[in-house]
Amino acid sequence: MDRIDHIPAIVTREAVPGDFDRYFDEGFHELSPESRHLRFFTAVREVPPGLRARLAEVDGWSNAAVVAFDAAAALPDHPEGKPIGVARWMSGGDGPPELSVTVIDAYQGLGVGSRLMDHLLVLARRRGVNRIVADVLRENLGMRALVNRYRAVVQRGDDPLVVRYRIDV
Repeated sequence: MDRIDHIPAIVTREAVPGDFDRYFDEGFHELSPESRHLRFFTAVREVPPGLRARLAEVDGWSNAAVVAFDAAAALPDHPEGKPIGVARWMSGGDGPPELSVTVIDAYQGLGVGSRLMDHLLVLARRRGVNRIVADVLRENLGMRALVNRYRAVVQRGDDPLVVRYRIDV
């Protein structure tokens, strides 16, 4: 895993629909096979078209996202800085929306996930979201530690490989 060679200046903002087309592939290619497995629960080289379309649907209400950038990484084609992570909630109909957080490998362990979660939960409160759930692979210790910082409550689940958390916003 390549590490960054500078002190990052992490900034976050609410995602808009065009962000997916602009940043997704770049970020996805900076995830190691292990990070992809932990995020998608399987080894993926490409995201299936149906899931890609669903991830691109950001309306700010039923499906909302926050993106993180490293403003200290000056890139000519990225005026906000290098895209380094995303946190989102996605509604599936009945029940609370589901949380996911993804940070590219070079920036893992630097507080990006916490910054994303902080911003996402503020956004959730403003939008009237009271509860978010997160299904996390048992082996994903980084994500489990992250959600536990937000007083997550473990819920009963059917899959012994997955821990379901509930976060009251």
